Parts: sequence; C-alpha cells; structure tokens
Amino acid sequence: MLTMSLPLAALALLACGCSASVITGGTSGDPDGGGRDDAGQVPATDAGGEALAPCTRVAHIGDSLTYYTQDALPAAYAAIGADAEVDAHGGRAVLKKRDDDPITGKQAAERLVADGFDGCWVVALGTNDTVYVAIGASFTRAQSIDEMMAAIDPAAAARIMWVNTFTTTTTGNYVNANMMLWNGELVAAQARWPNLLIFDWATVAATGVAPFSDGVHHTPEGYAARNAAIVDALAAYFPPATAARR
Repeated sequence: MLTMSLPLAALALLACGCSASVITGGTSGDPDGGGRDDAGQVPATDAGGEALAPCTRVAHIGDSLTYYTQDALPAAYAAIGADAEVDAHGGRAVLKKRDDDPITGKQAAERLVADGFDGCWVVALGTNDTVYVAIGASFTRAQSIDEMMAAIDPAAAARIMWVNTFTTTTTGNYVNANMMLWNGELVAAQARWPNLLIFDWATVAATGVAPFSDGVHHTPEGYAARNAAIVDALAAYFPPATAARR
C-alpha cells in the first residue's frame, strides 16, 4: 500500500468520502498535518515506512486528450524533474484498435515494458473505452482496466496513476454519465490492484478550470490546465527530490 502525499488544503481523498476529492488511492494521507516536510507535503512511503523515490521517469499513455498536447506535455513533467515518454493517439482505447492507430493502449504499454521502461506510469485512457462498452463492445470496463494494469505489471508493483474521465456533453455516446461509469470501475479496480492510484480529474474539470471546445476536447488553455493538474497530482503522490514545484 502507498501513503499519499497531499498538498495542504488542495487535495482530499475520494476513499474517505470527501466531497472535493482530487486524487484518490487505497490509503489515507495525514489530515492532522503531522509528519509534513518543509514544502507542506506528507512524503509518500511504502508499507514499511520507507520514503518512495520521486518519479524521474514517466510513461504517459493517452488518447486524443493527450495527443493534442503531446508536444507540451514533456515540458510539464520536466518542471517536476521527470523525463516523460508520451505515447498517444486520437481515439485510442485500451483494447479497441482504430485503423489509423498502429497499436492499442495495452499494446503501447507492452511495447514500453519490452523496451525496458522503468519508472512511473500515467494512464490517461477511458474516454473512448467507456463509449465502446456503451455501444456494445465485447469487453467490459473492468476488463479493459485489468488488462492495462496487467500489461504494465502483472505483479502490481509498478507505480501507476490513472487519470479518470469527464465530459460536458449532454447528448450522444460521450455523455458524462458514461464517463462516470468508467470512473466507478476505476475505483472498484483498486481492490484488485493495490498499486493503482487515481487522479480524480473529473472533480477538477467540473469546476470549469479547463475550458472545453466541444464537450470532450479542450481549448489550448484547457489542455494547459489539464497538463498542469496531471503533473501536479503525480508530484503530490511522489514529491520531487527538490521543492522546485509550481
């Protein structure tokens, strides 16, 4: 189990039933403020109380919400001292392959593992997956999550932060109700995968901090806000070695 690092007054836990949750996990933080470092963080630790190393390498796998900002994303990770490998494509899902995408999300993870990637993982998939299930796919949401987690590390030791989903669309298959079904399955998957951390992007996006262009995708300002939120969430779980965070 992981003990999370939470910025003061900014992040709360879905697991504890807080109404303004931003990042979630299987364990609680330090609500009384004890044991924080000089930056106001509760250092992430393993089950034995040993401090976890910060993420200096990150593999980020995503769909169009990553693809449209993949040029800027590495710089956002660099701000917390992490080198990022970004693998994204429009319309990508964990198991469903598009004709214009040479690989699925699962295959992207398998390729990185085969190439020897050793670091933290950010999975920003689900927006398309939940739609495929809604229109009758042969796989389930839980199956998609489990196969992605297993592709990264079947032993459940790799540090994985999954970005959940949100739209403002009110009609069609991309309605937010389908996104919430996906998010619920992510939370359920934490019982099967103790290394699964969830960044509750849905709660952040619902505030309007990242403007949408079409209800699914963002404006340039929205993508910048999303990138910053994802990177800050990762740094909150695994604080950088220095205090040079935004």
